[in-house]
Amino acid sequence: MAGVWGFWEVFSIGVGGMIGGGIFATLGLSLELAGGAAPVAFLLAGLVALMTSYSYAKLSSRYPSSGGTIEFLVRAYGDNTITGGLTIMLLSSYTVMIALYAYAFGSYGANLLLGHYQLAYMLLVVLVISGFTFVNFLGAFVSGRVELALVAFKTMVLLMVASVGLGMVEWARLSLGDSSIP
Repeated sequence: MAGVWGFWEVFSIGVGGMIGGGIFATLGLSLELAGGAAPVAFLLAGLVALMTSYSYAKLSSRYPSSGGTIEFLVRAYGDNTITGGLTIMLLSSYTVMIALYAYAFGSYGANLLLGHYQLAYMLLVVLVISGFTFVNFLGAFVSGRVELALVAFKTMVLLMVASVGLGMVEWARLSLGDSSIP
């Protein structure tokens, strides 16, 4: 399957995960926990993401393979029980991430709909998980193109929210000592 995904498809998977999980799904929790220091927390998280992406780029150029992280685990630990256990943990983390994305989407979407919050929430969660499962069954090429489209959409939404929200920021509340967001 070499050549199915190009640079932009792979790039969009990384960016899509960071936008989906790091911004949409956990922004409220980040603000609640970090308070006024949330921008610093996001800056630090961005630096960690930059170092991680650099490591992945170096590993990918050293060990070109369609195996991704699992290939790196095999190279590091061999084809054994440790690698198998780490692979199961990796795949489990992917399951948790898709659940997090579905939860966030279901919550946001249900809040937009009037009435029947619980029903709308459950239907949206099932829709997201079913939709991503269906896209994956269509193959790598289709899933790469869908990811490109989703990242373009999410980026436009973020730019729109940021441009509107920038004028509404209460800059005094972003001090590092402010740990309470009402």
